[in-house]
Amino acid sequence: MKKYRNIAVYAIFAIVCVWMVGCGGCNPEPMPTDMSPTEGPEDGGTTVRITGEKFDMKNGVTVMFGGKEGQNATVPNKTEITVVTPAGTAGQSVEVVVTNKGKPDAPVPLSQKFTYTDATPPTVTSTDPADGTVFSEYEDSLNVLDSFTVTFSEPVEASSVSIEVAVTKTEDSMSEPTDAMLSGTVSGSDDSVTFTSDTPMRCGRMYTVTVSGATDMAGNALATAYSFSFSVTSPDPVYKYYVKEEDIQEANGEAALKYIAARPEIFDNPEKWERLVAANQEAADYIFDRTKLSVGQLLLIPRGRAWGDK
Repeated sequence: MKKYRNIAVYAIFAIVCVWMVGCGGCNPEPMPTDMSPTEGPEDGGTTVRITGEKFDMKNGVTVMFGGKEGQNATVPNKTEITVVTPAGTAGQSVEVVVTNKGKPDAPVPLSQKFTYTDATPPTVTSTDPADGTVFSEYEDSLNVLDSFTVTFSEPVEASSVSIEVAVTKTEDSMSEPTDAMLSGTVSGSDDSVTFTSDTPMRCGRMYTVTVSGATDMAGNALATAYSFSFSVTSPDPVYKYYVKEEDIQEANGEAALKYIAARPEIFDNPEKWERLVAANQEAADYIFDRTKLSVGQLLLIPRGRAWGDK
């Protein structure tokens, strides 16, 4: 009887040992070896496939990306996991750790890291001049500005930025714009670009700017077009004018007189240049030579009904 009892004890002991060894095999540590893809956008949502061995099909797995748990982790078989990445920080490469839920005290990191890429489009943060700016003080009414700057929330490719400038008259202007759009070139680096106009921006005009297409270094484009505007008030009419260097810089004679007549403080109309000739030829105190103006020369500016003004 004692003999059989000893045999039973040994048998039970053997069964327990086998069970313990077998149980250890039931809840092994995972053995992840590969991951694809290894990068995705910072806002998360990338489906990642992890391959390896001994993944827990019964209890499931937990996959951590830089300390944040991945979503919807599934184990279709013992050699494969699919999981959706959580949100992260652009530019960061984070450790990926797999844990079998049946053996929670044995997390295993992959040799590969997951890199979060930039998924945020740039935005316009400021403009110079700012939206709504009204220029009322300036030295030259026909050349108030020749450029403006747009600054973004991050570096952008200057060649990707499209800028359109619509030109309209201000309420105090005596003339309509010659061109409805202002042409120019866009240049810049880092997070700002500058629009340089082909012709100077003058007074008596409102400039409405539309910025679009700006793309950051990761290829994210400005989500919606950005618009802002600024204007330049017209000066009060003058009755005397001293010729400036820029008036005769390009040409003299009729061309210079047209340039002067086009000034908003004169007539705001180059076709009224002959009025300057007529008024100044009548002046008794000096001889007026319409073919040769000089810097600092005084011109009388005729106004009133006698000259056709209302």
